[in-house]
Amino acid sequence: MIGVKPFFRKLHRWLGLLMALQIIAWMASGLYFSIFPIEVIRGEHLTLAPSAPDPEALPEGVTPAQAWAVVTSGLEGPFEFRQVSLVQRYGSTWYQLTGSARGVGFSRLVDGASGMIAPRLDESGVRDLAQSILIEPAEILSAELVHSVPADSEIRGRQLPVWRVSFEKPESLSLYFDPWTGELLARRTARWRVFDFLWMLHIMDFEERDDFNTPLLQWAAALGLLVALSGIIFWAMTSRLFRRRQVNQR
Repeated sequence: MIGVKPFFRKLHRWLGLLMALQIIAWMASGLYFSIFPIEVIRGEHLTLAPSAPDPEALPEGVTPAQAWAVVTSGLEGPFEFRQVSLVQRYGSTWYQLTGSARGVGFSRLVDGASGMIAPRLDESGVRDLAQSILIEPAEILSAELVHSVPADSEIRGRQLPVWRVSFEKPESLSLYFDPWTGELLARRTARWRVFDFLWMLHIMDFEERDDFNTPLLQWAAALGLLVALSGIIFWAMTSRLFRRRQVNQR
């Protein structure tokens, strides 16, 4: 029969070997997460902060209810209203209305004076917009209207289509914009892509990279806990204090 001490030694050794790569992944990803502030990973230091809207600059013309009626007049219902807000865009203050039509979400900008809907951004417009929000000027590599993405895309979970404007510098930056409102939806940098890969390893969701409750992660966490506990027990059993107590008892 295997003694208690050899049992915990073998348990710790084989579980440690089984979990070695995942434990290294947890430690390496945790180190990376702690080194870089999340604001830097998100690239917030590369773009200008959005200007606050000026309510006084909105002429007394179109009410939010009228703006909503204008937006829905060109869509097929049923409709669900979600939110109206004031935003500063293109040097002016607008109503931004969000809702859904037949279960599909949408956002539109409406001029408070004329009641006109802001036109959908074209490639020239989104290029100018991307350049205007950079802190340091940079050369655009490409501008693309993205209609579909894989499950693990860096823009996953967003309402499509979106405009993607890519730069080589700074930091292989990509900016994603709502094609109707010009809202900056996301920044993606080289640091963010490393973060996303390490996050996938950290939570062990290798498909969509967002599920923190996968059975694989639960089993790995349980085995990792056993590695740690068996190591502590084995260390305690082989320590001088434990051996002295055994000698005294004899």
